[in-house]
Amino acid sequence: DWLSHGGNLLNRRFGEKETKISPETVSKLRLKWKFEAGRDITATPSVFKGRVYFPSWDGYLYAVKQSDGSLIWKQNLQQLTGINSTRVILDVNVTASRTTPTIADDLLIIGISGPAFVVAVKLSNGELVWSTQLDDHPAAVITMSGTYYN
Repeated sequence: DWLSHGGNLLNRRFGEKETKISPETVSKLRLKWKFEAGRDITATPSVFKGRVYFPSWDGYLYAVKQSDGSLIWKQNLQQLTGINSTRVILDVNVTASRTTPTIADDLLIIGISGPAFVVAVKLSNGELVWSTQLDDHPAAVITMSGTYYN
């Protein structure tokens, strides 16, 4: 599992349970599946219980199966924030995210670049649980991935 940016609270970027990838086997790696989002995906995905979670520059948050890349659910970030933005810069939706989603219990928590919202959705179906606008200034953005600590 990879629950947040850097993999864990210590940001080690190391999968402690990984046994299949090593210097001896890395040359044998092959593409297993490919997922086509509407735009680029620049965030590190979070992986938990056979699912991969990530945002895309198309303004959606995705959950796909780790085994084959098939779509489980997707959520529109504008709808999650309640902001009806039509701003597009360089053909990219402004209500987007490049942050790594953070997994906390049964929630997926993610920062949205503009207009500076943090939202939590259910891991199971992407349904909104809560949202908080951190700053209402038009230039306010979230660019850092979160860390959950209980």
